[in-house]
Amino acid sequence: MAYWMACGSESWKQPLVAGIIFLVLGGLLFFFPEGSLRLFVFLFGLLAFIAGIGLFVGAWMLSRSGGMVFVVPLILGVCAVVLGILSFTDPELIGAFAAVLLGILLVIGGLAGAFSAVSRPGTGTGRALGLIGGLLVALLGFLILFWPRLSSLAIVRIIGVVFMAAGIIALAGSLVLAVRERSCAPPPGFERLERF
Repeated sequence: MAYWMACGSESWKQPLVAGIIFLVLGGLLFFFPEGSLRLFVFLFGLLAFIAGIGLFVGAWMLSRSGGMVFVVPLILGVCAVVLGILSFTDPELIGAFAAVLLGILLVIGGLAGAFSAVSRPGTGTGRALGLIGGLLVALLGFLILFWPRLSSLAIVRIIGVVFMAAGIIALAGSLVLAVRERSCAPPPGFERLERF
């Protein structure tokens, strides 16, 4: 059982699938930035519209209880529906809004990742890579937020490059795990135990 957990777990499959997904997604974002941005804005608008309808239903159900709590989901529903409609009528505005939101999320996520890499126990190499990766993600967020000349298509291409790099790293990790699992030899008598 311990041998299976160490050597037969096939833990290389998850990074392989993640690497392929990141490479394909990154390639689409990098080579087709305009279509990717249009698709993202369309999906964002569709999801916002659906969320708005759901919030309206929630507000209606809460209004039947007689309290004033229904006002919160009602206001949020109106905001979501307006965002959904704007994404279809003025996609450039939604693209700019999404870029600002993405920049903020990248800064927060990158700094949190860098802090986590510094504060967690582990090897020096793993911590250093985590710190560098977190700082690069935060730098990308600052770049998106504070460089107004950076167009939305350039942002989509940069994100595509980041996704492709993440895919390559995941594929390399999957290869290392697969080689480690193949180099494992079963302990003496393991085959005999498996037959029973």
